[in-house]
Amino acid sequence: MSWSSSDINDVANNVYRRSLDLLADHIRKVQEAVRLLVNSIDDFALSKSPVLHDDYHNISKVEEEADIIKRELIEQLTKAAPSFMYREDFLRLIVKNDEIAELVQSLSRLIARMADDGWSPDPVVADGFKTLAAAVLTTFERLRDTIMALSMNPHRAIELVRDVHDGEAKVDEISQDLEFKLLKEVKQYEKMLIFRELARSLEQMTDLMEDASDDARVLALHRVA
Repeated sequence: MSWSSSDINDVANNVYRRSLDLLADHIRKVQEAVRLLVNSIDDFALSKSPVLHDDYHNISKVEEEADIIKRELIEQLTKAAPSFMYREDFLRLIVKNDEIAELVQSLSRLIARMADDGWSPDPVVADGFKTLAAAVLTTFERLRDTIMALSMNPHRAIELVRDVHDGEAKVDEISQDLEFKLLKEVKQYEKMLIFRELARSLEQMTDLMEDASDDARVLALHRVA
């Protein structure tokens, strides 16, 4: 079967739109996981140990649902018309988003294990973690807005990338402040190391968000060029 230029363009546009729809579904699932992690950190800060395993279970369920959407998008891109030039851009973006979901699940498991061992942060440290987690969620919401804008207003999506970068910079600042608090306030060395790992992993999550926003900008530029 031979493809005319018009047929190729129509198929490519349809694949692009369907891929954006799946990407939007996926980002909503990842947002739900990030929000659940923030709630889990609040529970940890308040020493609500019994609910932390429920938090982990709920996050794992959402992560599995996000995986299903990711696989559907990958399958669609694999079967796409040979002329579909945005395949790699979509793959990079959804893989970055999926890495965020996997990191969320890993941190939720770590928090539950700390609670099982009776570890809970002192009030000063707890407030630091809550502030950091809230800033991570804000940054992710900016990434979500960027991705959601791809289908309706790619120019706006490009503008929103800056907001994601600004959010990542703010998280860096809060994370650094929290590390100093950990060194000053946490006297048990093992606990300080684990708490610092949690703080650094939350900061790493926004690094992934920043990278994902750059991938979203590439997709947006395809539509405005």
